[in-house]
Amino acid sequence: MEANLMDIKETAEYLRMNKMTVYKLARQGKIPAFKIASEWRFRKDLIDEWLMSQLKDKPEFERFKIPAKLEPGETVLVVDDEEVIRDFFARTLTEYRVLAAASGEEALDMVKKNRADLVLLDIKMPGIDGIETLRRIKQIDSSIPVVMLSAHGTLKTNIEAARLGAYDSMAKPFDLNDIKSVIKGALISRVESREAPASPEENKKEHRSNRKRI
Repeated sequence: MEANLMDIKETAEYLRMNKMTVYKLARQGKIPAFKIASEWRFRKDLIDEWLMSQLKDKPEFERFKIPAKLEPGETVLVVDDEEVIRDFFARTLTEYRVLAAASGEEALDMVKKNRADLVLLDIKMPGIDGIETLRRIKQIDSSIPVVMLSAHGTLKTNIEAARLGAYDSMAKPFDLNDIKSVIKGALISRVESREAPASPEENKKEHRSNRKRI
């Protein structure tokens, strides 16, 4: 197989999805794919472009078309080694409870204590960088939306962040209204995911678990 071509299994591993999800996306035409004989194939460069489009093409009406009630005083964790950035968000995000961490290590400790509803995460930091911090945050709690911030972001790092589950990526310097919209959209998305009914597969797992306990 050509180096740039992937089958369903390889694509699922690359996107960190299960194979059935990739198969459904391909059948529905929601992901770049084509068939060779009867087998689905995916070009890695087109998959990378698709990943970036998931971050860039999030129109506001799509983010907010379904009403959702945010809890008062949602907590936003700002992770940046620059004190001026941490202070900026502490002064401007007045509708939220803002916590600050100067390093990835400090941020992970806060997340482990369940103290964040959303994370604003700088990519380039001493010690654990933003990408590795993102990876570990998602291992602790995959439901926490993470918005990446960077003045040095590259296409490669943005793609990696998207693969790891970042909600969005924003370049410094950023517009305050834009980032407030992203934060609101991310928090609404988390609320909706909590309220969504469990899938049939999840119900089956819960049923089996209950039977074992009985």
